[in-house]
Amino acid sequence: MERPLSPTPVKFKVDFETCPVQASLGILGRRWSLLVLRDIALYRAQRFNEMMRMTPGITKRTLAMRLNELEREGYIARAEVRRNYTRWTTTEKGQDVLPVLMALVHFGSKWHAGEVFADGKARALNDIFDNSYILRVLGPTLGQPSRRTVRATAPAERFASGQPSADAPT
Repeated sequence: MERPLSPTPVKFKVDFETCPVQASLGILGRRWSLLVLRDIALYRAQRFNEMMRMTPGITKRTLAMRLNELEREGYIARAEVRRNYTRWTTTEKGQDVLPVLMALVHFGSKWHAGEVFADGKARALNDIFDNSYILRVLGPTLGQPSRRTVRATAPAERFASGQPSADAPT
Protein backbone atom coordinates (compact mmCIF):
# COMPACT_ATOMS: atom_id res chain seq x y z
CA MET A 1 0.00 0.00 0.00
CA GLU A 2 1.42 3.36 -1.01
CA ARG A 3 1.53 6.06 1.66
CA PRO A 4 0.33 9.52 0.66
CA LEU A 5 2.77 12.36 1.17
CA SER A 6 1.89 14.83 3.87
CA PRO A 7 0.52 18.09 2.41
CA THR A 8 2.28 20.07 5.16
CA PRO A 9 5.97 20.06 6.03
CA VAL A 10 7.19 18.17 9.08
CA LYS A 11 7.28 20.23 12.27
CA PHE A 12 10.69 19.91 13.92
CA LYS A 13 11.08 20.19 17.68
CA VAL A 14 14.28 22.23 17.33
CA ASP A 15 15.59 24.91 15.00
CA PHE A 16 18.55 23.93 12.85
CA GLU A 17 21.45 26.22 12.09
CA THR A 18 22.02 24.07 8.97
CA CYS A 19 20.50 20.84 7.70
CA PRO A 20 21.90 17.76 9.52
CA VAL A 21 21.78 15.74 6.28
CA GLN A 22 23.82 18.40 4.51
CA ALA A 23 26.32 18.51 7.40
CA SER A 24 26.63 14.69 7.41
CA LEU A 25 27.30 14.62 3.69
CA GLY A 26 30.42 16.76 4.04
CA ILE A 27 33.03 14.01 3.68
CA LEU A 28 30.52 11.16 3.37
CA GLY A 29 29.00 12.72 0.26
CA ARG A 30 32.30 12.76 -1.58
CA ARG A 31 32.76 10.16 -4.28
CA TRP A 32 34.20 6.87 -2.96
CA SER A 33 33.99 7.83 0.76
CA LEU A 34 31.12 5.48 1.64
CA LEU A 35 32.73 2.69 -0.39
CA VAL A 36 36.02 3.09 1.47
CA LEU A 37 34.11 2.92 4.78
CA ARG A 38 32.24 -0.11 3.43
CA ASP A 39 35.55 -1.80 2.59
CA ILE A 40 36.92 -1.25 6.09
CA ALA A 41 33.77 -1.84 8.13
CA LEU A 42 31.81 -4.50 6.22
CA TYR A 43 34.39 -6.29 4.07
CA ARG A 44 37.19 -5.98 6.63
CA ALA A 45 39.52 -4.89 3.83
CA GLN A 46 41.76 -2.88 6.07
CA ARG A 47 44.90 -2.46 3.99
CA PHE A 48 45.41 -0.18 1.00
CA ASN A 49 45.87 -2.95 -1.61
CA GLU A 50 42.85 -4.87 -0.27
CA MET A 51 40.72 -1.74 -0.69
CA MET A 52 42.04 -1.24 -4.23
CA ARG A 53 40.90 -4.78 -5.11
CA MET A 54 37.49 -4.36 -3.43
CA THR A 55 36.71 -1.06 -5.16
CA PRO A 56 37.16 -1.31 -8.93
CA GLY A 57 37.52 2.08 -10.58
CA ILE A 58 39.10 3.93 -7.66
CA THR A 59 42.60 5.25 -8.31
CA LYS A 60 45.48 4.99 -5.86
CA ARG A 61 45.56 8.77 -5.54
CA THR A 62 41.83 9.00 -4.80
CA LEU A 63 41.96 6.16 -2.27
CA ALA A 64 44.88 7.82 -0.49
CA MET A 65 42.97 11.14 -0.41
CA ARG A 66 39.79 9.53 0.94
CA LEU A 67 41.71 7.61 3.62
CA ASN A 68 43.38 10.86 4.72
CA GLU A 69 40.07 12.76 4.75
CA LEU A 70 38.23 10.01 6.62
CA GLU A 71 41.04 9.86 9.16
CA ARG A 72 41.16 13.64 9.55
CA GLU A 73 37.37 13.74 10.12
CA GLY A 74 37.57 10.93 12.69
CA TYR A 75 35.76 8.11 10.82
CA ILE A 76 38.80 5.83 10.63
CA ALA A 77 42.10 5.45 12.45
CA ARG A 78 45.38 3.71 11.77
CA ALA A 79 45.23 0.44 13.68
CA GLU A 80 48.69 -0.73 12.70
CA VAL A 81 51.54 0.97 10.89
CA ARG A 82 54.38 -1.13 9.51
CA ARG A 83 57.18 -0.32 7.10
CA ASN A 84 55.31 -1.89 4.16
CA TYR A 85 51.68 -1.22 5.04
CA THR A 86 49.10 0.50 7.20
CA ARG A 87 45.99 -1.24 8.52
CA TRP A 88 42.88 0.88 9.07
CA THR A 89 39.92 0.45 11.38
CA THR A 90 36.71 2.37 11.97
CA THR A 91 36.35 4.63 14.98
CA GLU A 92 33.16 5.07 17.00
CA LYS A 93 32.14 7.78 14.53
CA GLY A 94 32.81 5.39 11.64
CA GLN A 95 30.81 2.63 13.33
CA ASP A 96 27.88 5.06 13.59
CA VAL A 97 27.80 5.15 9.77
CA LEU A 98 27.11 1.38 9.59
CA PRO A 99 23.30 1.75 9.88
CA VAL A 100 23.46 4.16 6.93
CA LEU A 101 25.46 1.58 4.94
CA MET A 102 22.96 -1.12 5.92
CA ALA A 103 20.10 1.11 4.72
CA LEU A 104 21.91 1.49 1.38
CA VAL A 105 22.43 -2.29 1.17
CA HIS A 106 18.71 -2.73 1.86
CA PHE A 107 17.74 -0.13 -0.76
CA GLY A 108 20.13 -1.45 -3.42
CA SER A 109 19.10 -5.06 -2.79
CA LYS A 110 15.46 -4.14 -3.27
CA TRP A 111 15.47 -1.51 -6.01
CA HIS A 112 18.60 -2.48 -7.97
CA ALA A 113 18.39 -6.26 -7.64
CA GLY A 114 18.91 -6.69 -11.39
CA GLU A 115 22.38 -5.15 -11.06
CA VAL A 116 23.21 -6.57 -7.64
CA PHE A 117 22.22 -10.25 -7.91
CA ALA A 118 22.81 -12.73 -10.72
CA ASP A 119 19.18 -13.92 -10.53
CA GLY A 120 17.85 -10.34 -10.38
CA LYS A 121 15.61 -11.11 -7.40
CA ALA A 122 15.22 -8.56 -4.61
CA ARG A 123 16.36 -9.62 -1.16
CA ALA A 124 15.84 -8.43 2.42
CA LEU A 125 18.78 -7.81 4.74
CA ASN A 126 18.20 -11.09 6.61
CA ASP A 127 18.72 -12.88 3.28
CA ILE A 128 22.12 -11.20 3.01
CA PHE A 129 23.41 -10.94 6.59
CA ASP A 130 23.08 -13.08 9.70
CA ASN A 131 20.35 -11.67 11.98
CA SER A 132 22.79 -11.30 14.88
CA TYR A 133 24.99 -9.09 12.71
CA ILE A 134 22.01 -6.98 11.63
CA LEU A 135 20.92 -6.50 15.24
CA ARG A 136 24.50 -5.70 16.30
CA VAL A 137 24.84 -3.02 13.59
CA LEU A 138 21.34 -1.59 13.86
CA GLY A 139 20.93 -2.25 17.60
CA PRO A 140 21.58 1.22 19.00
CA THR A 141 19.27 2.89 16.50
CA LEU A 142 16.84 0.27 15.24
CA GLY A 143 17.49 -2.91 17.18
CA GLN A 144 15.52 -2.04 20.31
CA PRO A 145 11.81 -2.87 20.31
CA SER A 146 9.66 0.19 19.90
CA ARG A 147 7.16 1.06 22.62
CA ARG A 148 4.51 1.41 19.93
CA THR A 149 5.31 -1.90 18.23
CA VAL A 150 2.23 -4.05 17.80
CA ARG A 151 4.11 -7.29 17.14
CA ALA A 152 6.98 -8.49 19.28
CA THR A 153 9.40 -7.91 16.40
CA ALA A 154 12.29 -5.51 16.83
CA PRO A 155 12.44 -2.68 14.25
CA ALA A 156 15.80 -3.97 12.96
CA GLU A 157 14.19 -7.36 12.27
CA ARG A 158 11.34 -5.68 10.39
CA PHE A 159 13.86 -3.61 8.43
CA ALA A 160 15.88 -6.74 7.70
CA SER A 161 12.88 -8.68 6.48
CA GLY A 162 11.40 -5.82 4.49
CA GLN A 163 8.27 -5.63 6.68
CA PRO A 164 6.82 -2.15 7.23
CA SER A 165 7.44 -0.61 10.62
CA ALA A 166 4.53 -0.54 13.03
CA ASP A 167 5.65 3.03 13.82
CA ALA A 168 5.49 4.13 10.20
CA PRO A 169 2.48 6.18 9.13
CA THR A 170 0.15 4.39 6.77
